[in-house]
Amino acid sequence: MKIKFNKKIEELSMEILKHSGVHRDYTDEDLANTALIFSEVLLAKMHDKHHKQLGQKGMEKLAEEAGESLHQTLKLFTGVDLHKVYK
Repeated sequence: MKIKFNKKIEELSMEILKHSGVHRDYTDEDLANTALIFSEVLLAKMHDKHHKQLGQKGMEKLAEEAGESLHQTLKLFTGVDLHKVYK
């Protein structure tokens, strides 16, 4: 079953852009939720680009590498360890 979130993501993006430049306080959970959305879109786009060349096993490895890279990047720049937030 395909579920389309395009419109909801666009609406949220537009709402955020309306208030661009205004500091907002986000929780660690907010970061985790947006990282989850970003990860979903990233993995879908990676699948579109690489699935034929890499196959299932290669895609699993690529997804693990992408997830770990995102985890480390967010931890480095925000100090938030998503593994702890998700527990």
